[in-house]
Amino acid sequence: MRNVESKFRYANHEAVLARVLDAGATDEGLLHQRDQFYAVPKGRLKLRTINGTTCELMAYERADTPQARPSEYGRYATSDPESLADVLERALQRTDVVEKTRHLLLLRNTRIHLDEVAGLGRFVELETVITTQSDDEAAREHDEVITVTGVGGAERIAVGYVDLSKGNGA
Repeated sequence: MRNVESKFRYANHEAVLARVLDAGATDEGLLHQRDQFYAVPKGRLKLRTINGTTCELMAYERADTPQARPSEYGRYATSDPESLADVLERALQRTDVVEKTRHLLLLRNTRIHLDEVAGLGRFVELETVITTQSDDEAAREHDEVITVTGVGGAERIAVGYVDLSKGNGA
C-alpha cells in the first residue's frame, strides 16, 4: 500500500476542522492511539492500539523530509491486541511509545489527522492514499488538501512523532 503524506506543527485544530468540513470532509471522530515501536532491521514496525480495543500492526518505510513524501506500508488489523503484543515481544525488542488523540476526517482520498501528541503538542498530518489514481493525481490532491486546510505556511515536520519525542529534528 502507498500514500503521500505531510506533517505540520499546527495548534489551531478548530480552524482546520471548520475549513475541511466546509470543503465536504466527513468527520470520523476521535481516536485514542498508543503506538508501541519495535526494533527491526528495515523500516519501522509499530503496534497501534486504538481506543484500547483494536489494534493494527504496521510496517512502513518513508524518507525523513519536510516535503510531501511517499510512504510504503503494510497493515494487519486484529481485535486481540494483547495476544499480538505477546507474540511480538517474544521475538522483538520494544523501543519507544507514542500516545496521541487523533481527530480523523476524510476528504476524497485524503485522511486528515488533527493530532494531539502527548509531550509534543498539536499537529496536522495528511495522508493521501494512492488507490486507482496515478502518483501525480495523488500529489495534486495532496497539495489541494494542504490548501484547503490552510496549513501550508506552518512548520513542516520531517520525521515521525517517535523521532520528535527523542529530540530528533523537525
